[in-house]
Formats: sequence, structure tokens, C-alpha cells
Amino acid sequence: MNRSGFFLAGLFVGVALTFVGLKYHVVRASDGVHLVPKLTADFREPYMDIREFSLSDWNNHRTLAAAIMRSNRSQIMQSNTLDGIRSSVNQTLDEWAPKQ
Repeated sequence: MNRSGFFLAGLFVGVALTFVGLKYHVVRASDGVHLVPKLTADFREPYMDIREFSLSDWNNHRTLAAAIMRSNRSQIMQSNTLDGIRSSVNQTLDEWAPKQ
């Protein structure tokens, strides 16, 4: 492939990544990677790893939560949030447990 072919291939990849970044959240959940359509076309939160999100994390990323709910994929939020709550409770219990 000559230089113009490499340029066109790079241009195509760049345009494709820009489109995905504008239109979708790439969400890494405990059950895999999901493409969630964004509510508005912008470059905020293009990739989020929600495997250890707590309730305060969801509060800080409300646009992502709304996009997930609108796309009818709330199951990826529920399992990750429950895991985060369990982890927080276990950590709190470990801190309160008497030292031996």
C-alpha cells in the first residue's frame, strides 16, 4: 500500500473513532463491554469502567446513568451498584470489627 492508502486508512479510522466518541458511551461492566447511545453528541465520558461504581459515583455521572436507563440496559447498573454496595458494607464491617 502506498502513502495515500495509509493516509486514507488512518483518516477512516479517525472518523470512525470520532463518530463513536460523539454518539456512544463505551461502558465496561462486569458482564462485558456495552455501547450505550449518548443523550447528546459530545466528547464527555466516552469510556467508563463501571465495575466498581458506588452510589456516589453514579451521582457524579448522572448523564451516563440517564443514558443507560434510556437504552433499557439498567441491568448493567444494578449488578455493579449492588457489588459496590456490598464492597462498601464489607469494608465498613471490617473497620468496625474488633482487632484480635
